[in-house]
Amino acid sequence: MKLFPRLVSSLLVLLLASQLMAEGETTATAAAPPDETPDQAVTRRKDRRKVLNESLKDQQSLPTEDSNLEVKNINYLKTYASSGRGEFLNVTFDLINKSEKTKEYLVYVLALHEAVVPVPYPSNWRADDPQKNIKIIKFQKLSPELLEDKIVIGEKTTADMANLKYKSVLNQSLNRLDEPGLDNFINYLIKNPDKALKVKVFGNESPAKSEYITSNLSTLKEERDRDVNYATENHTWTIQNNKFTTTVTTHHFSLYRNDYLFFNKILVLVFDPSRPNQKLVYRSLQTLNGLNFK
Repeated sequence: MKLFPRLVSSLLVLLLASQLMAEGETTATAAAPPDETPDQAVTRRKDRRKVLNESLKDQQSLPTEDSNLEVKNINYLKTYASSGRGEFLNVTFDLINKSEKTKEYLVYVLALHEAVVPVPYPSNWRADDPQKNIKIIKFQKLSPELLEDKIVIGEKTTADMANLKYKSVLNQSLNRLDEPGLDNFINYLIKNPDKALKVKVFGNESPAKSEYITSNLSTLKEERDRDVNYATENHTWTIQNNKFTTTVTTHHFSLYRNDYLFFNKILVLVFDPSRPNQKLVYRSLQTLNGLNFK
């Protein structure tokens, strides 16, 4: 009797796989030119597989854990900016080295505000269609460097998106499907870990005196002499090093503006640059609710 559920599961998997293969062949056949020769069909299928393989290259949905690293104590702190022009979200977490050797990792922390755009039904009896609602990112701040939407989705898609927004205003319709979502940002960051923050996690070796605390905060003398310091708005990371434990704090600035909203989600990605592939070793996506000033 125990074999029956397994047999049913295997049959369902085979059925779904055959259906997907049939749909793929139907799509390929539908896209084939009417005067295509057999050799041209083979070449077209090879090119299509090559494009699909390139699109999946360096793609890693789930992290491959590192047994020598532990990420702990993720905390959040909301503070006023010293410039008086906005608020900061400070994200702090510990990287703990379980081995005796010092090792370098790469870290991305993305703070964002994600909102749901309701898609209305064609009829008037129901306000919107929850299954078709679109999740968009109102604004985002990446540490260590800022990231523009056009870099994530490309120049052409950005231009098309601007045209769709203009048409949606004229036609009083909703065209927001091309706006970058959270999945687009995650895929881009996983495929491009080179620009992430370099963090050295020490083992038995003690950090040098200059490595106890490092930061990208840089202020000129005229900035320090003023009562209002605008340079802190560009402060995005601080690292505190100890033996076996490194504390990383990222700073995400949100400027005061009309319809002001604060960050409501945090994404933390940690990479091992020494790996040839599958470099993602830690991934955490957390929702923020009811942050108070400290």
